Amino acid sequence: MHELGIARDLFKIVVQKAKENSLKAVTKVRIKVGVASGIEEGLLRHSFLDHIFPGTIAEGAELELVEEAVETKCKDCGTQIESSQEFILHCPACGSFNIEVTKGKDVYLESIEGEKGMVN
Repeated sequence: MHELGIARDLFKIVVQKAKENSLKAVTKVRIKVGVASGIEEGLLRHSFLDHIFPGTIAEGAELELVEEAVETKCKDCGTQIESSQEFILHCPACGSFNIEVTKGKDVYLESIEGEKGMVN
């Protein structure tokens, strides 16, 4: 389950940002999950809520996972293609299969919210 490893890496960033902003508690974490990332959102949610958050600065925090649509670009004619549900394997404009995924393949921390105060 590589979602747990990804959750751990993202949580390191959460902790770093909490310290930089003098948060004593993290109350909300918002993660963008690209449709083409290969990440199972249910496993990522489980990793955070059951394995990462308990006993930390983010214990009890709300976790919001936001889906990021896939955007591709035809390398032959330059047509931009957006698709949230299905992957486009060929360009609808020229028929080329020379397609590059330009958005929607990553998982990243979008924002955190918390309570100000001294960090231990």
